[in-house]
Amino acid sequence: MAPRPSPQTDRLVSLIDAIAERPAEGLTLSEIARHLAVTPATCHPMLASLTSLGWLIRHPTRRTYRLGPALVAVGRAAARGLGVLDVARPVMRRLRDETGLTCFAMTPGERHVAIAEVVRAPGAEPHRPNIGAQAPITPPLGIGYVPWADEQTVRRWLDEADGPVARTRMEHAIDNARRGGFAIELVTDVETRLGETLGELDEHLEGLDTLGAGASAARLRTLLEEIAAEIGGSDGGQIDELEADRDYRVGAISAPVHAPDGDLVLILSLRGFAPRTDGRTLERTGRLLADAAAEVAAAL
Repeated sequence: MAPRPSPQTDRLVSLIDAIAERPAEGLTLSEIARHLAVTPATCHPMLASLTSLGWLIRHPTRRTYRLGPALVAVGRAAARGLGVLDVARPVMRRLRDETGLTCFAMTPGERHVAIAEVVRAPGAEPHRPNIGAQAPITPPLGIGYVPWADEQTVRRWLDEADGPVARTRMEHAIDNARRGGFAIELVTDVETRLGETLGELDEHLEGLDTLGAGASAARLRTLLEEIAAEIGGSDGGQIDELEADRDYRVGAISAPVHAPDGDLVLILSLRGFAPRTDGRTLERTGRLLADAAAEVAAAL
């Protein structure tokens, strides 16, 4: 059964939406009346009541109405109840559909980032990595998080660089990520070969359980995964300057989501790139991701 119409409720929602579209300048009584298709005398009592409750503020000279401080508390309560992941999920699904890549949402920690949500692309491996998995913030890993971390974390990460050349490369990568709003993490030669070996091992593991060989092979696979997570190649996993016509082996592109108070609350990351992706495509994908992360942040 359809709900009974409530013109007064519809009018109130329409009023708040209209003023929200012009948060700085607000709307005059006449503009509000025209928007609601009523006379000024009809909508004035509602405006007076909302102003007395703090939902609206009336400018003393321009006589315009803007959203009031009482709605700030309402908005914050709604955001807390909804949760950042609830806000992020539809954006992540859209990113997956637009890029054909798997989208991860990761929460930052002191020494690790943890996967909080996954929206997998068609054909992506269903269980690797999964929600709850952690990645260390240790060079060469961490470029997807460190540019937006606190200064103590940034200094610690740089101090763990393998020499001055690596540190300079890492500093450039941080600057590029902050300037562009997204970070690109490369896949090294060693990681590529380990990934191929892991894939072959998966095939051999199927149905293997003779004399405990299956358990031993599974332990070997876990060890190889840990090695893959800790080894960096000659590029150190970072890009100094993105070249439009150059091909890259990319592991992930990441962008930050900040709360209204500036705290880093989430990192959105796209993974599952083709073995070779040109810089122009990476730039376009990175900007798409950064815009999506900003959209999530704006909704908090």
